[in-house]
Amino acid sequence: MGWDMLAVVLDHMRDRLQAGARADLLEMAQVAYVKSRTARLLWENGFKTLRALAEADPKDLLPVLMMAQPRSMDLQGSQRISAKLLAKAEIIVGSANKIWESQLQLELEE
Repeated sequence: MGWDMLAVVLDHMRDRLQAGARADLLEMAQVAYVKSRTARLLWENGFKTLRALAEADPKDLLPVLMMAQPRSMDLQGSQRISAKLLAKAEIIVGSANKIWESQLQLELEE
């Protein structure tokens, strides 16, 4: 294995370590407010790609974000928490859109 190949492998592993996520979740872990636990919950609830997350309605993310909360059972009735999570979901979708659009732009330029 040449040094170039080793550099590619190490670069990939560095990204995984920084994100704290497995390889299948790396792309999603780039999104604002999405860490490894939230990325895994999104994956398990049907948001398997960055594109799916970018095209999602923020309201559809609320149940997943509730699951990601440490005390989700206590928080489900609170409208204040729901409003905060909806704002967070809107930021997540916006961030995913930004990343998705930049990836599309890079593909078009190649």
